[in-house]
Amino acid sequence: MANAAEESHPPSTLHSKSSLYIYDPYEKRTVLVPLNNFDAFISLLKCVIGTGILAMPLAIRYSGVVAGALLSVFLMILLTYCIHLLITGMTECCRRIEVPQVSMPEAVRIAYELGPGCVHCFARVAGFFTSCVLAFGQFGLCCVYIVFVSKNFKEIGDYYLKDYNERYYVLCVCVLQLPFIMIRKLKFLVPLNLISNILLYAGFLCIMYYLFRGLPNLQEREMFKPPTNWMMFFGIAAFSLTAVGSMLVVEANMSHPESYLGFFGVLNLAVFCILCSNIFFGIMGYWRYGEHVEASITLNIPQNEVLSQFIKASIALGIFLSYPLNGFVFTTVVFSDYGKEGKEGSSRNRRCALEILALWLLWCQI
Repeated sequence: MANAAEESHPPSTLHSKSSLYIYDPYEKRTVLVPLNNFDAFISLLKCVIGTGILAMPLAIRYSGVVAGALLSVFLMILLTYCIHLLITGMTECCRRIEVPQVSMPEAVRIAYELGPGCVHCFARVAGFFTSCVLAFGQFGLCCVYIVFVSKNFKEIGDYYLKDYNERYYVLCVCVLQLPFIMIRKLKFLVPLNLISNILLYAGFLCIMYYLFRGLPNLQEREMFKPPTNWMMFFGIAAFSLTAVGSMLVVEANMSHPESYLGFFGVLNLAVFCILCSNIFFGIMGYWRYGEHVEASITLNIPQNEVLSQFIKASIALGIFLSYPLNGFVFTTVVFSDYGKEGKEGSSRNRRCALEILALWLLWCQI
């Protein structure tokens, strides 16, 4: 009788009904070239630290010093809590349907399918909408990076060479990105991410030379600005602190994803470093330049000094090396294949073609 029952029910059904068996997606997950905890930490720093931190002094200008620091902490706590909830929900979807891994669009679709009957019909639409939001958001970030790098290289080129059209710089940056966007394993991007972090923080340290020189009395700066200005702060700070798609992709490629969350998990440690960097850089920039702070702090430093040119080159190269990670996330979101390592070979050509098309569209628009 037992054999007949086993034949009439799939093993997964028997397991799901057994109170002694709980499916653990982490035990079943396999990644061909996984990230260790250090790789994940470096990648998380890289996916968040970028052009947004250069605008944090402007954000503090709209909120005030104390209000900006408190609101930054609140915003980062809210973001981190939501990421924890999101990953926990995705893991629960994996457990319920007994698969090792799902992408965020797949998790949304599964949640609708397992939810109340009245929302079942929206499952595919919700999953597709989630893919569109993530893909367009990531593509927009890639566009910002390309334009930022091109503008900085153009300023350096105009200073030392001839004045060329910005489109030529965009084209050169896009062409130089082609070898990097062919990298299809997140593990192989870690050295680029590490070099990018070093270049960015080297540029930030050099900017500190200008920020600490000629600091006025802190009492000359406003501690709290009217709440009517806080929406501008939230807009800038949210761009500077958020990278949901990248955070999910990093977790999906870890060898020990269970160490990603938790109070002293990889995510919380990276978020703490990012938060400290943003608050310190934002406060120091506003303290130094006050109401005259520009949209990017690099516009406030002298433009005709060798050190300022080094700062531009260092930050531009750091952002240039950030693009492969964001391009990787973009194609991963579009194809939603976090856990489909076996199919990656068949989709490599399509993924590369998509990234080349994205670069081409960007150049045509500019």
